[in-house]
Amino acid sequence: MLQGATMGTYYRVRAVADSGDRETIRALVQQRLDAVDRRMSTYRDDSEISRFNRLVAEESIVVSEETWQVLELAWRVREESGGAFDPTIGPLVDAWGFGAPGREAEPAPVADDRLAELRKAIGAIELTSGDRRVLKLQDEAALDLSAIAKGWATDRVSEALTEAGYAGHLVEVGGEVRTSGHSPANDPWRIAIERPPVRVPEPGPSAPAAATEDATQPGLQKVLPFTDGSLATSGDYRNYWERDGVRYSHTIDPRTGRPVEHALASASVVHTSCAAADGYATALMVLGPEDGLEWADENDIAALLLVYREDSLEELTSRAFRNRFGPAD
Repeated sequence: MLQGATMGTYYRVRAVADSGDRETIRALVQQRLDAVDRRMSTYRDDSEISRFNRLVAEESIVVSEETWQVLELAWRVREESGGAFDPTIGPLVDAWGFGAPGREAEPAPVADDRLAELRKAIGAIELTSGDRRVLKLQDEAALDLSAIAKGWATDRVSEALTEAGYAGHLVEVGGEVRTSGHSPANDPWRIAIERPPVRVPEPGPSAPAAATEDATQPGLQKVLPFTDGSLATSGDYRNYWERDGVRYSHTIDPRTGRPVEHALASASVVHTSCAAADGYATALMVLGPEDGLEWADENDIAALLLVYREDSLEELTSRAFRNRFGPAD
């Protein structure tokens, strides 16, 4: 297995190959990951996304073909999800302390008047396909492709490995996974979906209504067999902050400008494209369990939703997921 750091997270690659190919594969993987990071990172001042975000209203930038393809996909998911996914969510992500600028030692909720101003920047860009031009319509409009770029990078590494002759491989970037062919044992790859830690009420009659996480480590909810396909998972249980007993998730609803408050713990999506799966999983986390499951069924999306239910997790699966992997246990 090859592994390393990329895009503010990690990567892991397993390939069916001769032992002498290890460094060749490492160089190929790193090249593709670095290319995506150079174009789409919000943490690099020289990336195309950061350059766009520094523009003022009525200024524009011509982006690379790769960044344009990601923007087109992100905009399509935005339209399909009714705005639950939005690549222009950057101002809100930063305001709530989950973006590149980071957050204060004691973060506080965004004031209503400031939130109203920031929401004007959501969707405030114009895409011109003829020359791959992105126009900024509001000063504070800012792109954030972090909810789709890891999936895109996973796809690009997988495709590069296939083109180089490594037909059997598994690629993971920050938890987003794509497989091709079979494992070294000539079996389907086995991909695990993590089980989030269950939130349990604090003991005692004066326990607050808000739940707290238990001290146990997350386990495995389900292991799926894969030969060719992708799995992306979005969850609320790793990146959050709390203030005055209220938990603020990194999953921001572009339609309200606020962190989501529903009971959906994680959403996993199976798709041929890891980038699409990544975007759909984020949209589902915004939509929540009921609306999300309905949307997944309406759009033939293979999804597994894990929902907090008092002191346990409930597993909800879409029709497309059951058709591929069978009914829930």
